[in-house]
Amino acid sequence: MTIMKKSINKIIDYRYYLAVLLFGLCVFFNFNGSSIGNWNNFGISEMSSGTKSVTVNSFSEDADSVEWASIIKNWVSLTPRSDGTIVGVPRMIRTDEWLVQTPFAISQANTGNHYINKSYGLSGMDMVVAYNAPVRDISVIGKPFNWGYLIFGAEKGVSWYWSFKMIGMLLLGFEFSMILTKKNRFLSVIGGFWITFTPAIQWWFMQHLGDVVYFSLAIAVALYHYFHSDSKLKKIGMALILVSSIIGFTLVIYPAFQIPFAYLLMAFFLFEFIWALKNGRIKKWDWIVIASTLILSGSIIIYTLYRSWDALVLTLNTVYPGRRLSVGGDITISHFSDIFISILLPFKIPSGMNQVESATSVSFFPALLIAIPIVLKKEKIRSNLFGIFLVLYSTLLAAYSIIGIPKWLAKVTFFSYVTGSRAWQTLAVIGVFTSIWFISYLWREHKEIPKAAVTMIMVAILCIISIIAIKDINCLAYLGKNYILGFTLIYALITLTFVFSYKKVFVALFLPLIVVSGMTINPLVKGIGVIENKALSSEVESIVKSDSNAYWVTETMAYNYPQMFGAKTINSVRFYPDVKLMSILDPNKKFEDDWNRYAHMRVTLTPDDSSMRVGSAQDILDISLSIHDLQKLNVSYVLTTRNLTELYGNNFELIYNDKDNNNIYRVVGDK
Repeated sequence: MTIMKKSINKIIDYRYYLAVLLFGLCVFFNFNGSSIGNWNNFGISEMSSGTKSVTVNSFSEDADSVEWASIIKNWVSLTPRSDGTIVGVPRMIRTDEWLVQTPFAISQANTGNHYINKSYGLSGMDMVVAYNAPVRDISVIGKPFNWGYLIFGAEKGVSWYWSFKMIGMLLLGFEFSMILTKKNRFLSVIGGFWITFTPAIQWWFMQHLGDVVYFSLAIAVALYHYFHSDSKLKKIGMALILVSSIIGFTLVIYPAFQIPFAYLLMAFFLFEFIWALKNGRIKKWDWIVIASTLILSGSIIIYTLYRSWDALVLTLNTVYPGRRLSVGGDITISHFSDIFISILLPFKIPSGMNQVESATSVSFFPALLIAIPIVLKKEKIRSNLFGIFLVLYSTLLAAYSIIGIPKWLAKVTFFSYVTGSRAWQTLAVIGVFTSIWFISYLWREHKEIPKAAVTMIMVAILCIISIIAIKDINCLAYLGKNYILGFTLIYALITLTFVFSYKKVFVALFLPLIVVSGMTINPLVKGIGVIENKALSSEVESIVKSDSNAYWVTETMAYNYPQMFGAKTINSVRFYPDVKLMSILDPNKKFEDDWNRYAHMRVTLTPDDSSMRVGSAQDILDISLSIHDLQKLNVSYVLTTRNLTELYGNNFELIYNDKDNNNIYRVVGDK
């Protein structure tokens, strides 16, 4: 055994100790992966020191398109930049993270982690429904990556979130790969990184897909080790992990990803449960533990959903996305070329496509699908049932996404909540699971595999996908023919290496794809000083301290900013409508179809009557707010970049101005 192999095995043996050490260091040094530095590019860059913080990415340059050279040149900073970035670039497109979810979490940490955060609108907002922000409540058992906010506050809370989730997913990815590969350590190490740094997961890491995948892995791993363990103590540990993960999975409250992964988990449970029954591994004591696990997790879920019932009903009854009914069929076959596109997405912003929506995975589905019939022997089916299920389920998800199903079937299966695009991104992750299983099967059965035939079939499918990519206008415009052919060649060579079991060459060719496509997506950042140490932040904090019950209106794009520092702000990002607010602004429900949605509420003051309309996207609500309605709303402060005194006279008194031209006005006189 080589020194390197011994070292790797030692690392694997002590992986949990090393993980705890790494986690502690990350939290101690306040490392996170947030793109929160993008507030610099959103009109809030002046620090308390009077200097301006700079975020280096495509939005910080004058060029219409920033490509390889400038991005790579600025990739690493040995000392943190003014926005805290050490490695990579803050992603402007991840507004769901830096504009919404991270501010929600910081607001919670700074205002007491209450179930209802009163900084959002007149009604406040249920923070379990709102991206599962940290809440000091029993439901937090299911959100271990939120515990840091409750223990340490905002800065270390952000670090805890990213570190716990990333390191936890690496461990879970390894353990799940050990199950898929029947304990092939070599491939499982690759599998841990492959799963964790799947592009779709990393682009959605802090949102629903990242959560659903994390909890799905945790549930599957805990189930497996529960049924395969003889130790009662270990079984109790696995049961506790199941309680936390079942709660966490359920409270994601995003059916578009939950439903397809729920089917995966049900299949996994059935395979393991039936195996355990047949092998006499479920005793009377186990039935008590299983029942206790279900009762405890179910009770917490029911209690939490009961408390949030009003918010959930409002969410489900929204025009967008609540009333959406999907039947699939909204993805074209050209999306198979996403396996090429995903590689370059961290470095090249597509002009005709959404960076995040285009992200899938580096996998070998559907090429492996065509190879299955010639490699899977009849006598091997029973011992590979879950792997076969993965292949079939991946095929069904692809069919749903591209072809669709009848409305009645969508309702019966609950896939009516799953859009084709979300099913496709689920397929991207499950395609990785399938690929790991498939490669491990080839390696176990390498003597029986018709290697040349398998290679030719899979390479032929890859060539067909490359032809589809070249014929697709968006893909061709984004990558160009040379890159498409180059990536096809790389995939073909990787296929050759794993089919013929050239394991070292496989790693040498494949790991760079994982690094480039997935590990480069989110930046490595130190702290959240880019928010906490802003001049505007200090001013908002100061005003809130002296006038804590005052209401604010934000006229700029910073509609989700003052709430981080406790300012009760009329407009914000709303997961469900603020009924109390809308009963004042729209008592006759004239604009109900506009405001009854998940909405980024952008306000502009006007001397005319208040009105609303859906903005440039379904989740944007543009509100023209009459200055005469400010008194009805009891608004005391307005954050804006406009000169309200010049526009509306002495009704507004300027009390703050910064170098970004952010102005805070006190509302005075005749409101």
